[in-house]
Amino acid sequence: MGEVQSLLTPSEFVSRAMAAPGIPWVRWRSDWAACDCFGLIVLWFREVIGVDLGEVPHTEIAAGFLQARGWQECEDEEGATAWMAWRGDAPTHCGILLRGSMLLHSEASPHGGGGVRLTRLSAAERVYGPLRFYRYIPC
Repeated sequence: MGEVQSLLTPSEFVSRAMAAPGIPWVRWRSDWAACDCFGLIVLWFREVIGVDLGEVPHTEIAAGFLQARGWQECEDEEGATAWMAWRGDAPTHCGILLRGSMLLHSEASPHGGGGVRLTRLSAAERVYGPLRFYRYIPC
């Protein structure tokens, strides 16, 4: 029989993700060694929620979001996935809403590198525009 994985609390996840030097941004990755923004969502679901969203699709987030099933819009509640930087009907960035109106997300730096960061929700809205919140309901 397989070993049951112990889930992390949201604060344990944030502490681990933010521990120096932090998880670097790497496209299409979703593990503790590296992740992109959707990879961070995949890692959160695996480690905190106990749901396997599968591998990060090797596509732009906007295209993947439009094809995805199981995402249901919700209120801005702790643990909700925040989709932002909308291009038409599809987002190009995402993160996790935390207690205290904080957003955990991973973004690339225009100068190379980048990684997981905590941003106030109000600052994220100024940078990325409107945020919409979703919960994942497995189909």
